[in-house]
Formats: sequence, C-alpha cells, structure tokens
Amino acid sequence: MNPSQAKQDITISQMNHSEVDIAIQWAQKEGWNPGLHDAECFYQSDPTGFYAAKLNGEVVGTISLVKYSGDYVFEGLNIIKPEYRGRGFGRQLQQYALDLCKDKNLGLDGVLSMEKRYTDYGLKAAYNSTRYEGKADGQPSRYCKPIEQSDFKDIAAYDKNCFGFERTSFLECWLFQKDHTSMLIRNSKGIVSGYGVIRKCHRGYKIGPLFCESEGEAELLYNSLTATVKGEIVYLDVPEPNELGVQFAQIHSMLPVFSTVRMYSKDAPDFPLNKIFGVTSFELG
Repeated sequence: MNPSQAKQDITISQMNHSEVDIAIQWAQKEGWNPGLHDAECFYQSDPTGFYAAKLNGEVVGTISLVKYSGDYVFEGLNIIKPEYRGRGFGRQLQQYALDLCKDKNLGLDGVLSMEKRYTDYGLKAAYNSTRYEGKADGQPSRYCKPIEQSDFKDIAAYDKNCFGFERTSFLECWLFQKDHTSMLIRNSKGIVSGYGVIRKCHRGYKIGPLFCESEGEAELLYNSLTATVKGEIVYLDVPEPNELGVQFAQIHSMLPVFSTVRMYSKDAPDFPLNKIFGVTSFELG
C-alpha cells in the first residue's frame, strides 16, 4: 500500500433498497450465514438506516444503523470489502457511525476479536452471546400454533416486551417471509407466552427470535419449529446471561460455533434476557 492509498477518503451515504443486497451478499462471504430473505426484512426495519462507503463510486464498505424508539440505535453489517482493507476505511466508517449517533445509545454485537477496538471507540461491554449449532430433531406440540395475521397485534406487543422496542414494520416482514415458519404459544388465559421463527439460511436454518416466558415454552416452540425441518442443521444465538437458555442449547446437543459481545455507547438497556432464548439477529439486535 502506498501513502496515497492510505490517505484516500471515502464518501458515505444512505443505501438505496437494492444496495442492501450488497451488504447481505458480503455477510454471506464473511461466513455470517444470513437468511435467504434477510435483505428485505432488514430494510423494512428502517429504510433510512443503511449506509454505503464509496470510493470513486464503488461500494467498498457497508454499515447499518437501525433506529428504534427513544435514543436506541443498533449497528450491524459493518463490512469493508476485502481488497480495500488496511486503508483506514473501517475506522472512517465506524467514526461516521459514532458521529451520527453521538446523542444516541449505540448498540452492537461484535466478534470477540474486535472488543478492544470497540472499547477504544468508547463502547462498553454488556454480555456475550453464543451461536449454537445442532440438528433438527423436534416433535410438534399441539400447544404451538402457526402465527396468523390475526395474531399480529398480540405478537407485536409481546415482542416489544421482550425486545424492548416497537418494531412493527420489521415484524410484518419477518413473521410472514418466504422459506420460514413462525409459531406462538398461549397460556391458559389465551395470552401469548412465547413465539419463535425459523428461517432458511444459506447453510441450514436459524431460529430467531425465540422469546418465551419459561424454559418449558421454549422447549415446546423449539421442538415444533425444528420439526418442520427435521434432519437439517439449525442455529440458535443465545445470550449467555440466560443460563437456562445456555443449558437448553446444551441439552439439545447443540455445539458452540462462535461468540459475540454486546456493547453499548451508553448504559445497557434493561432487557429481560431471561426471556430471550434466541436472539432475532446479530445484525439487528
């Protein structure tokens, strides 16, 4: 790399709808194994929250900064095209995100090797999450029902209780996307006490979210969801503070693949991690 390359500056602007596909394609090349239809649902979560770094008109980097209510923003899809790494573009892109979100609480799930760099940017570690891999071998439960449009209001309310923020536009896509199954469970009073989604990815299937009141409901939903893809590889991303969730993955003979660290620029929101048996997505929180 010559000195002129090191000093080159990128331009950063919002992505259009079609450019989000670039970020998802790069995520696949990085081995992050996105869902087949993630691009559309991610875009629907916040159409103004996706950014491209360009050099002479070519996209060389991507980042998402999805805004939720209040001051919460979640960062994901932070990728520099391999042949442009080592030129400082990653630092420029991250600094852009920090400047844009200087009055916000910026959260992210970063790979463990990047924790020190994010700490240097002023973010604070909250907890780790681990991706587990296993084989689908569940049996369906009569208590778990497919999510219908008529369930949407109840699911959106329950999701807000677990996720911490309203995300109606995202759920309208996520719950009813192609190549997926979404299921809920209600308690004896007819109130939603858990729901989960399993979606087809480039490799196997991912379960996320898996939000439940108890390990018992998580067990019923996990079994019912995996019964729809019996014999396939499945993945579940579990926050480590949910000890029952970790035990749950281990009981199902799932093996750890890698871990991430959840970090925030301000104090960690008070999420009910005991109800989060599976993270929705490391890209969206």
